[in-house]
Amino acid sequence: MSAFRSSLASLCLGLCLSLSVTLPARADEDAVVGYETGDTQMNMAIGQARATYETVFIPAVRARSGSRFMLKAGIDTPANGFEHIWIAPISISAQKITGTLMNEPVHFKAHAGDEITFAPNQISDWSFRREGKLHGNYTTRVMLPDIPAEQAAKLRAQLAPLP
Repeated sequence: MSAFRSSLASLCLGLCLSLSVTLPARADEDAVVGYETGDTQMNMAIGQARATYETVFIPAVRARSGSRFMLKAGIDTPANGFEHIWIAPISISAQKITGTLMNEPVHFKAHAGDEITFAPNQISDWSFRREGKLHGNYTTRVMLPDIPAEQAAKLRAQLAPLP
């Protein structure tokens, strides 16, 4: 069975797939953490992010009540799975989202800085800054116990309470 792959950088389910989950940090700090395809916590985090996308993220974007708006999307990979990766800046329409890869993909051919287009149903997380705190970052929160303690502590200090 494939494992979820989790890539930490600048700021699913059923079939075997690969998940590269990136964090809001810096692209040059990439690390990889593995999760099983059926990881309940990660799947719940993705579900919560999708459930709050329209009610929290989109209103914040429209009101410009924050900065560094980012989306994480599950991108199809040649290995019959998905790599979940942060994308910003973003341009959102009802049918598609276009943005720039924030870090180097592990499981598909593209590079940090490349433009990518994906459908809204591919969103797996969202993030923005407001008053010095990171909002959203549902998958990031699941990853905290699995990343270096110093990096986790820095992220915990930046995370706002969930809506």
